[in-house]
Amino acid sequence: MQISEEILEKIKSQNDIVDVISERVRLRKSGRNFTGLCPFHNEKTPSFSVSQEKQIYKCFGCGEAGNVISFVMKEKNLPFIEAVKYLANRANIPLEMNNGEKSKSAKKKDLLYRVNVEAAKFFFSNLMNNQNAKEYFLNRGIKEETIKKFGLGFANDSWNSLMFYLRKKGINDVLLEEAGLISVNKEKGRKYDRFRNRVMFPVFDYQGRVIGFGGRVLDDSKPKYLNSPETLVFQKGTNLYGLNFALKHNMSERYFVIVEGYMDLISLHQYGITNVVASLGTALTINQARLLKRYADKVIISYDADMAGQMATLRGLEILRTAGFDVRVLNIPQGKDPDEYVRSNGKEAFLKLINSAEPLIDYRMKKAEEGIDFKNSQSLILYAKRIMEIISDLDPVEKDVYIKKASENTGIKEQTLYDILKSKMKGNRENNFRNNKEEDRSKLYVEPGFLKAERSILKIMLKNKEYLQYIEERISENDFILLEHKEIFTVIMLAKGENINNIDSFIESKLNNTKSIGELVKIREENIFFADDVKVQINDFINEIHSYKLKQRIDQLRKEQKELENQGKIEESIKLAIELASITKKLKESKRVL
Repeated sequence: MQISEEILEKIKSQNDIVDVISERVRLRKSGRNFTGLCPFHNEKTPSFSVSQEKQIYKCFGCGEAGNVISFVMKEKNLPFIEAVKYLANRANIPLEMNNGEKSKSAKKKDLLYRVNVEAAKFFFSNLMNNQNAKEYFLNRGIKEETIKKFGLGFANDSWNSLMFYLRKKGINDVLLEEAGLISVNKEKGRKYDRFRNRVMFPVFDYQGRVIGFGGRVLDDSKPKYLNSPETLVFQKGTNLYGLNFALKHNMSERYFVIVEGYMDLISLHQYGITNVVASLGTALTINQARLLKRYADKVIISYDADMAGQMATLRGLEILRTAGFDVRVLNIPQGKDPDEYVRSNGKEAFLKLINSAEPLIDYRMKKAEEGIDFKNSQSLILYAKRIMEIISDLDPVEKDVYIKKASENTGIKEQTLYDILKSKMKGNRENNFRNNKEEDRSKLYVEPGFLKAERSILKIMLKNKEYLQYIEERISENDFILLEHKEIFTVIMLAKGENINNIDSFIESKLNNTKSIGELVKIREENIFFADDVKVQINDFINEIHSYKLKQRIDQLRKEQKELENQGKIEESIKLAIELASITKKLKESKRVL
């Protein structure tokens, strides 16, 4: 029974690991992570760490590690499928499991994708045949080739033109309602098109499938924008407009610009700025942040300069920071929108704004100054407290930098600010994490050296496909010592040459025990400092594994030799001694290679 990588990823994204583990373990915030007493071994001092940004846990006391699925498996003693079912039910996600045959839900999704494509074609045709609607885009600088690229369209000023068109295509009204394309007046039994007299923006998922629509009026009537309702394939909080187009371009710089609206994104794309996504007119969600984290490490948020846009910026910032991004805020001069600015000033001017985008903490520091009278002592105290809220979970170097800045801005002595910070943090940490360090920390889990070598090889296989064949020619499944690594190696080789969108989710879907999933997490987290010649580095890792095996064999032979000598079996003992000498020689040769 298999679960698709897409569904598996959705289940993980909608079951925050901190929320799930908090149901079993009392967690406290500690810097960027959460800590608590490990549920898998007895301890008095917390060594169990949970990362919300990475959605993983690790115990520094017993070595246990994993993600939200492996935690449920281990904590509730459930097999993989049952743990996934539990989490799917917890997040109200319909679970699609099959043995080669599509489930009802999967079939329904396929139908909805088809309906949406037909609707998009209809809207596009309408636009091409309606000069007034077409002028809306042309007057805003959108070229015809861009209209075609984004599949822009127009919904006629009619109550039922789309409904009649799709009926002719053999699509029934029930499916149209489920797709959010028609509305039904239950009292009068009337059915009518949801979108009327609006320019249309098809919304795609990251795979390029049409999942919904946004429509904008041509005049000043309300609502200005109308979006598809939530459907089986369209959930605002888990999708980002334009992500499919961004992924088609080079994402080597690994950053996104996040804008608020459709036109902002389309204009930037037209000017060659393609690593842009839009939040579909809503505040950013943690699920959207996690989706972006697959492809980028930095985000630059550029919302409209009006009050609503500013509030959305503030809400989005913390979500993005929690997800582990380097967060910047782009300030556009004269209160312009990204669309207005790029049309007036061009690509290079906008790129300069991107390069000068303000770091998150700097932005928040400036916001903290709003409404502060620096000549009033009570107002200064308020400002100091705001600053401490902002910097309390930064690393020590960052704290020093921003305390110095705050001191320069206000005239408050640095030591005074440090005292305020110390007072704030004292209650949170002192009692729980410092008093009893000596009790358990001396018993930290220590791993044998070969594990790093095996994890490093597997990480290279996951992240650097160009070395797959080189590694495959030099090491096999049987060469790995850890059973879980044998399994992961086999699955990676299984995925070789397959068209897989998310290799991590694919591998995870093939693993069925907590130890293997835990090892996969450790492999992802393994730090590798690449040498100039990666192939030489790979050979060093392989030699390390072989050397460990030789050492194991030497220890075994010495033990057997001693037993034979005690039994007076001198002849057999001599044979082992010869083998022992041969293996010891091999080990010395491998060390010379290293």
